[in-house]
Amino acid sequence: MAEIKSALELALEKAEKYGRASKEDMARDQFRDQGRQLAVNFLKNGEDLEAGLTGLPSAAQSEARTAVKEVLLRNIILPRDGEMDPRMAHALEGLMLAAQDRKAMARLKAELDQILHNFLQVRNSAHQQLKARFGAGIAQMQRALEAQTRQRVNLEVEHLPQFQEEWRKFHGQLLEQFEPMLEACKDRMLQA
Repeated sequence: MAEIKSALELALEKAEKYGRASKEDMARDQFRDQGRQLAVNFLKNGEDLEAGLTGLPSAAQSEARTAVKEVLLRNIILPRDGEMDPRMAHALEGLMLAAQDRKAMARLKAELDQILHNFLQVRNSAHQQLKARFGAGIAQMQRALEAQTRQRVNLEVEHLPQFQEEWRKFHGQLLEQFEPMLEACKDRMLQA
């Protein structure tokens, strides 16, 4: 059975590990921290990422670039509301700047764009089809409710519990299909 460690035990193990860390390990961690900070400053404040990377010592370049790409890749996700998040375009721009092989990154960016485009196309098409299917029966439900309440009733298809349940099921399946493709592409982008 696995042993569950307390937060104190984990902290002590981590401190012990740092106590044994070599100067190279500590420098690598510092370079990665600098890279993460450059990525955050790029995303939040629009700071010049390329200048920040080239301003680092040559020994820090590789680790910092990897850390930058890790932060930027966390901002690339499948669209949740049917359209692209504008912050993703900014993260992709940063990936191009941080890439060691810009041609490979450009090819991967095109592949990623295709995955996202396909996801949105399938998602939006399915959403419209589901809306149309439920919309056919909503007019009849609306007339029945108006006759029953003797008031004008306006039903929205997307607010029906049955619609929401079916949409959640489909959307979950869609995410299961596209997430692995997205993650594989992001893994390759990390190496570019």
